[in-house]
Amino acid sequence: MIPASIAAAAVQGDNEVVAAWLDEHPERVNEVSERGASLLLECIENHDIQDAHLELARHLLSRGADPNQMCYIDDEESLGWMTPLYWICMEFSPHAHHIVACLLSAGADPNLRLANRTGDPDSEDDSSSDNDSNSTPLLEALRTILGNLNGSGQLSVVARLLKAGASLDNPQGLSPEETIAEDEREWPQLARNNVHFKAAKTLIRGVRAAGSWKKYCRARAPHREILALRSLAMRGYITQHQKRRTRATDWKAAVAFVSCLGDNGVVWNILSFWRDPDDIEDIAVDDDDEIHGGDVVRVYV
Repeated sequence: MIPASIAAAAVQGDNEVVAAWLDEHPERVNEVSERGASLLLECIENHDIQDAHLELARHLLSRGADPNQMCYIDDEESLGWMTPLYWICMEFSPHAHHIVACLLSAGADPNLRLANRTGDPDSEDDSSSDNDSNSTPLLEALRTILGNLNGSGQLSVVARLLKAGASLDNPQGLSPEETIAEDEREWPQLARNNVHFKAAKTLIRGVRAAGSWKKYCRARAPHREILALRSLAMRGYITQHQKRRTRATDWKAAVAFVSCLGDNGVVWNILSFWRDPDDIEDIAVDDDDEIHGGDVVRVYV
């Protein structure tokens, strides 16, 4: 069992204290505290996550902390099973999407459900009907967006989960579309006023229609537009227009440069650095905060 002082240091995001203890006991990185939480869960199961907690989470993962460890929490505030990814997907923290990225990079399963009270996530006993057991990190991220009007970070969490292979099918419970519809029925005004919730709805619908996250990215990525422009340029239908550049036209000059390059290898190398695939543009809305034409989320590959 983790000493109480070390568990408290993890809660506070005290990297120095936790790291020093792990230097002496590296094999105990996945032990749990008295309340049943691992060091990683103690670190991020905090309603006031700061930079220090993000740094400690990264350090713990680098030391072998299991991002899929299922902990049975038993304290005054909660009782039941919890995993790091599931918990952080319910958090409003601006650091949530960074922690999600760290967990997924370390091998967190985006489709891991919480175990029921028997400790077996695939058990068919009565307790498996519990909402938490039948939920997924993706569903919790969608529900969290609705409760946060500044939900751009949580929208990025949804995108990261989808990129990592989060399934849109949930045989044990509600699908993402059903979860969204349920939230719209229960909280109609919140759903109407939350542009990030509407963006997430459109994103889910788009990925479902495309068949996969990768196919959705291909349809939304600007690379196709640049390659089409490049094809026209290489065939002589368009030429680069030279004029004095200003800060407002830098991007136009960059596109013209790429479209007119003669070396395909150089072009592909440049495009490979064009933003992260889960990087989401600002959502286009009109004066009434309504989404334009349903084309809400644009992603990059």
